Amino acid sequence: MGWAALSLRKMTLKQRINNLEQRLVNISQELQSMYDSSSYAQQALGVEKTNALASLQQTYSNNTSTLAGTYQGATDTDALSQYNQALQQEQLSLMYNQMIQNSLFTAKETAMQDSINQAETQLQLEQEQVETQLEAARAEYDSLDQACSQDIQSRAIKLIS
Repeated sequence: MGWAALSLRKMTLKQRINNLEQRLVNISQELQSMYDSSSYAQQALGVEKTNALASLQQTYSNNTSTLAGTYQGATDTDALSQYNQALQQEQLSLMYNQMIQNSLFTAKETAMQDSINQAETQLQLEQEQVETQLEAARAEYDSLDQACSQDIQSRAIKLIS
């Protein structure tokens, strides 16, 4: 191959190397952005879960206060038994609703984490592919660089004294 053809191929490879290096930077930025977004989403989900459980607790408190007001001053055993049953029912209802809320938020967290893991895996696979391509392009560039140097040296005018 002539020096001009080798130089042209070298320029093309240099551009490819630059493009691959830029893609690696972009992948790194995408990963960081994804991690940041994930962190914010998990925090928001945590706040949402806390608010939902606090709302359940508030409902429980309101219901038990209403029950206490309803049975206030009751002294007969039937009324006290009904009051205890109503309190137990409220406690069971609270525990059941908390279990449902926890289950829902666990499902949301799992789905979000699965989505993040899938996106992370795809980006890491792409990163590995780009790194492999970059390594090959650099190796070819180096060999062309040597070939250009050899071509120049072989064509140089040699002065004999």
